[in-house]
Amino acid sequence: MTKRYANALCILFPAACLSTQALANQPQTWSAGLNADISILAGYSESRSPFNTDDSTISDYGKADKESDLLIAPLGTISYTNEALDKQVYFGTSRSDLAFGRFHVELGYKHKLKDNGTLIFSYVPGLLTSETWQDPYLLDQDRSKTDSTIRGLRFQYNQILGSNFSLELSGGNQDLDEENSGASQVRLDDSQKESLDRQSDIYFAQLSHFLPINRTQVIRSAVSYTRNDAQGSAMASDSFGAELGVVQRVNKASFALTFSYNYVDFDEQNPIFERTQQDDKWGVFLASQYDAPMGWENWNLVSLIGYNQSNSNITFYDEESLLFTVGMNYRF
Repeated sequence: MTKRYANALCILFPAACLSTQALANQPQTWSAGLNADISILAGYSESRSPFNTDDSTISDYGKADKESDLLIAPLGTISYTNEALDKQVYFGTSRSDLAFGRFHVELGYKHKLKDNGTLIFSYVPGLLTSETWQDPYLLDQDRSKTDSTIRGLRFQYNQILGSNFSLELSGGNQDLDEENSGASQVRLDDSQKESLDRQSDIYFAQLSHFLPINRTQVIRSAVSYTRNDAQGSAMASDSFGAELGVVQRVNKASFALTFSYNYVDFDEQNPIFERTQQDDKWGVFLASQYDAPMGWENWNLVSLIGYNQSNSNITFYDEESLLFTVGMNYRF
């Protein structure tokens, strides 16, 4: 997994978009002992973002140039389930989190409650990093890169009290090795430069509901709230999101189509652009899976296709991303 690919995922799926299993929120079949879920994906990504780290020099604060890349991504989770099939520990990455746009390595524990859903507790240790600019606003000079790391805790309660509702609560922090946003702006005083600090505590809450239409079709809806409590007041924000998705099973194939929208409102005026940032983000995502291609048991052919666009009242922050991947998944 490359840093560029991690960046592409973070840009492409800032709102929750789900794979077929996550979309349905259906209880998964567990088997006792050691198990693994391994995927190899190959594909193409294209993105436009002021935080892409290919174009080191910019001359103005207009829209960023598009960047594209071919990618290969290994994903995998190892788990151990007890003989009673109600407790499980796991470690790794998953296609569900890839679809969520929260690509990371995670250590977790799952506990099935009899007829009352599943509790999941997990820790994200920040083993994977992505790259961004130390000072995104530096003009006509080469900008320096820095690593960004997210660490956090997640709690999920799927099928609350046996119902069709599920809840996720998570919190974490984003650290930059070198945060120098606004350092190049000689017209700003120290307090204004400090208002551009992107390091933050992040809190996320989502309530979702799935509605089975028939044996082969499920509709999922969700609402979410994200608080990005950045150290810089101009970078702190509240985000309100909504999603609507449908999963369809056709013989050996499953398809999950999700539409998402997020409105992001920032706390205070950005001193560089002299206005308070507001973003409208929308996306569409399609996940598909074909079981046992060519009769291969335990194998699945998988594909992820997504498009996301963020329109800001500050042109510099406009973003646009496209991702297409196809690959194979093996479970044992």
